[in-house]
Amino acid sequence: MYDRAGYFYFFDVIYYYKRIYKNFDMEFHVHDYLEFMYVNFGEITVIYMESEHGPLRTTKVSTGEFVVIDGGVIHKITVGDKETQIFNMELNYSAPVEPLCLSMKTLIDNDRNFKAMIAERERVMVLDDHYNLGAQFSHLIEYLASDEKGWHAAGSYRSPYVDFRLAAIFSPVAHNYVGQNALHSYSGIKYLRKATKYIAENYAHGITAEKTAAVAGISQNYLNRLFTDEFSMTINEYINQFKISKAKMLLEKTSIPISEIAAQVGYNSKQNFDKNFFRHVGMSPRAYKKFITQKADIHWTE
Repeated sequence: MYDRAGYFYFFDVIYYYKRIYKNFDMEFHVHDYLEFMYVNFGEITVIYMESEHGPLRTTKVSTGEFVVIDGGVIHKITVGDKETQIFNMELNYSAPVEPLCLSMKTLIDNDRNFKAMIAERERVMVLDDHYNLGAQFSHLIEYLASDEKGWHAAGSYRSPYVDFRLAAIFSPVAHNYVGQNALHSYSGIKYLRKATKYIAENYAHGITAEKTAAVAGISQNYLNRLFTDEFSMTINEYINQFKISKAKMLLEKTSIPISEIAAQVGYNSKQNFDKNFFRHVGMSPRAYKKFITQKADIHWTE
């Protein structure tokens, strides 16, 4: 995605699917395509190496999250015994097509968030869905599947509609990335980036302030000072707030039982989850679910 020669090109859909997996272990593979995977429900583990001799890394992607994997990254996914639905699209560079004539440069020149995301050159990104991107992925996949024979006859999935939908996906992806990674520029930023990335990828698995500091490569006291300066909270407070934000999203967008949500966001007991949720939100998870449901049921009439 970061090849400057490709900035004057846009994307064609090479491959797509919408599938449910369970107890699945993919082989390691690598391709030149940019890959989007959205987890509609369940959880996947992405295991990857950014280069052939680079370190092996692991990240979790849960319900309502998506991962963007750059071309050339060696990777595979695994799925445990929980049914998991994935929306997948793989994209390759393709010359601009009239009448929109969209290109990477179009997005860079007109979307400051997209420009900022491209400048960071991250090879693997796990992001929250704050803009109902799951529905956009699903609708685009259904549209592509509706005329499979026609697309094959044309030799490409390119059309003004598909280009527009892809641009409409890239823009909120970039906005999500910038929102999750917005940090002030000062000497401790590299440690904060390591710490917040580690928390985002491992929040569901009993992480601690001590382990987070070790991953960042600095002392726990120093990292706590950085978190207090940047976020006005300690590492543990940030971790709890991050978990609760994930829980709120699951309560809003799924019908997963509250006890399962508690475990999915990394709490070892529902009681501990309820206490932390109330402290951050001002109501219990059950009351919040009821509030969201009632809010969605309101119909305005003239």
